[in-house]
Amino acid sequence: MAAIIPNSIRQQVNAASALIARIIEGDLVAVHLYGSAVEGGLKPQSDIDLLVTIRQPLNTWQRKDLMQGFLEISAPPGSVDNYRALEVTIVVYSQLVPWRFPPAREMQFGEWLRDDICAGVYEPAQVDPDLSILLTQARRASVALFGEPAETLFNVIPFSDVLQTFRHILDMWQKPGDLEGDERNIILTLARIWYSVVTGNIVAKDEAASWLIPQLPDEYADTLQAARAEYLGLTKKNWAASMPSVERFVFYAKKQIADRLE
Repeated sequence: MAAIIPNSIRQQVNAASALIARIIEGDLVAVHLYGSAVEGGLKPQSDIDLLVTIRQPLNTWQRKDLMQGFLEISAPPGSVDNYRALEVTIVVYSQLVPWRFPPAREMQFGEWLRDDICAGVYEPAQVDPDLSILLTQARRASVALFGEPAETLFNVIPFSDVLQTFRHILDMWQKPGDLEGDERNIILTLARIWYSVVTGNIVAKDEAASWLIPQLPDEYADTLQAARAEYLGLTKKNWAASMPSVERFVFYAKKQIADRLE
């Protein structure tokens, strides 16, 4: 197992795993490392993605201690050399197996929650359709840091549920203000959704972008190429200054994807 974890993130992964084991104790079912670290390779802005499966819902102090503990292990993207952002999703096994849609998550930690966590505000358990995508990824490629392999632990996710999740994601971006501050990731997420709808597979964002760019009209191809280049650490883009082209790409891509989902 240790040989599969990239050396650059091993310290953070070990620290997060130790924190989880200490706080969850006997209710811990499994911890899986998935995403770029095990499939496609870590990019400059890639998170460390962990899926944690537990037997019972968290109590108040466990939720608090996990959130506060992850703050000490995680760092905002690009803010600390050799330290990455954590994204940790915690699920209750009995709420996912047997599979039903929409699924629920028990907790999620990410850098976008840092200000709330510092203020003592902790996101509660909630329905999260995105788990259909996450579990599909983890079943296909992940490292079991503790417990059984993900493909053994979880049911196969019907692709119809993944498609329903894509519809939910597309509904999130209705107006220009919905894009501000996360332009690059939204552009790349749309490329990945487009790829998945056409091929039935899920791949890394840059791979999906490479597949889609040759198929696009020049204006949209240029916008996607800029997002891919920044994701790979090759350039830096002022997205606020390019908002009109971002908006055009997003609403064009949404229309093309929606047509294919019908």
